[in-house]
Amino acid sequence: MNEYDYTGDKTKNYFTAYLQKCIRWKRWNYLKKKEKIGRVEKPLEESLVDFSSSIDEMIELRYREEILSKEREGQYPEWNELADQRLTEALMMLREDERHFIYQHVFEERTFREIGCINGIKEDKIKNIYYYAIYKIRKWMGGKS
Repeated sequence: MNEYDYTGDKTKNYFTAYLQKCIRWKRWNYLKKKEKIGRVEKPLEESLVDFSSSIDEMIELRYREEILSKEREGQYPEWNELADQRLTEALMMLREDERHFIYQHVFEERTFREIGCINGIKEDKIKNIYYYAIYKIRKWMGGKS
């Protein structure tokens, strides 16, 4: 005799069938809900990892935007405010005039002709000093000559 066979009281049997159906339904709902939560939780965990790296990217982007807005207003960064420590050290090893010409050409975006007019030096000499300074920076930082 199995559990589905009729064993006596008809009302008791209907109630037992009803309870079995309810238990199956609740169990099925529980398993479906658990499966759904499992599917949703895993992508959320993965997205949290991606989200933390995107926060770093957003901070870096905001920092760059602030620097650009300051440059638009004519406020240029100081040498010690540069992010790359090796680059800052290499720039500090240059002569004062080399740093000055790099600063005018890179940060102030002046042409070699304008730099020459401002400093009273020929354009070709400014170019030579500038490119030799760039060569020295690359050499000190271990890059291509």
